[in-house]
Amino acid sequence: MSIFVYKVKDETGRVFSGVAEAEDIKLLKKQLREAGYYIINLSPKKSRRSIFSKRITMDDIIIFTHQLTSILEAGLPILKSFEIIWKETDNPQMQVVISQIRNRLSTGASFSQAINEFPDVFPVMYRALLPVAETGAGFIPILKRISEYLNNQKEFIGKIKKATSYPMFVLGFAILVVILMLVIVVPTFQKVFAKIKVELPYLTQLIIKLSLIMRSFIFWIIVGLVFLGIIILYKKLSSHPQGRLFLDRLKLKIPIFGRIFYIASLSRLVRSLGLLLGSGVPVSQSIEVAKATILNKEIENHLVWVGQRITEGEYLSEALRSTNIFPSLLIEMVAVGEHSGSLAEMLIKVSQYFEEELDKRMNKFLSLLEPALIIIVGGIVMFVLLAIYLPIFKLWQGLPRS
Repeated sequence: MSIFVYKVKDETGRVFSGVAEAEDIKLLKKQLREAGYYIINLSPKKSRRSIFSKRITMDDIIIFTHQLTSILEAGLPILKSFEIIWKETDNPQMQVVISQIRNRLSTGASFSQAINEFPDVFPVMYRALLPVAETGAGFIPILKRISEYLNNQKEFIGKIKKATSYPMFVLGFAILVVILMLVIVVPTFQKVFAKIKVELPYLTQLIIKLSLIMRSFIFWIIVGLVFLGIIILYKKLSSHPQGRLFLDRLKLKIPIFGRIFYIASLSRLVRSLGLLLGSGVPVSQSIEVAKATILNKEIENHLVWVGQRITEGEYLSEALRSTNIFPSLLIEMVAVGEHSGSLAEMLIKVSQYFEEELDKRMNKFLSLLEPALIIIVGGIVMFVLLAIYLPIFKLWQGLPRS
């Protein structure tokens, strides 16, 4: 049996993509035509990677999970559910994944086994919770928890992007304005100054020299090489465990941003632990899975130590306390949860507190950042303009008064 990737359309013109097994390509063509499809493309599947360029996003996974939950709640069998979702999915890449999962289910594989074949598509929490559903917790409650978790993570990622993208955009715009002034505006005034032969102040001479440097082709080659070198260095450090640890430690020490990264990592970790424990996953296994959701290697390393202490029989609160990196609020709430038998609920409450704290810090940061950036950008532009107009003011003062 060979595996083929196909792209077909039905009588209404809707396009579908998928993967199918067949003895040969002629037989598969016949099967697809008998099913009422017109073949657009049909080729052997050479690797796990799809032939389609459109990537699968978090939104695709969220929509898929919502659809599957709703259809299963309606009482339809799981294979029929996947057939319906496959036809309702717009992303051809996701259609291919859904068709492969459906094929695995039809051969007797469990849902968790089929999902585990796509670690680059489904998050680690998704793959960790499905076996729990198959052991008695039920698909629908677990899928609802997964949907809630994915929506929370989408909102979480949006907050982080908001905190980092806005200042980067404003600073980038400011740099672009300064470059345009030095490359286009300053040379025009330089020609005027050369004609009137006025003595230029030191500030103006400095700006003209900067303009000459920035109009040099060599300057931009050097800037490009430096920028490329930084990217290569960052990628090499990020790909090496010790390098990533160094970068993540550095991130936690950045003023203002470091605290935001720290709270964001804790929020994600605690919510993951709360969801896993609330779904019936053992503490040690929950620690192992939650470790993969952390954004920071420094915190992840401490969590490894926590996992080791738990396997030795220690309470989670005591293991967290021994690391000296987790806040006392988290430790005390975990201790209360352990003694009251409501650890999962306590962790969810703590994660909500961290999320609220993250919101407050980012809103405060952005409210202070906006006027600060306006002052910085305005100051840079005023500096360049002052350097340009100083000779004109000087010339004006030297003119005879009538």
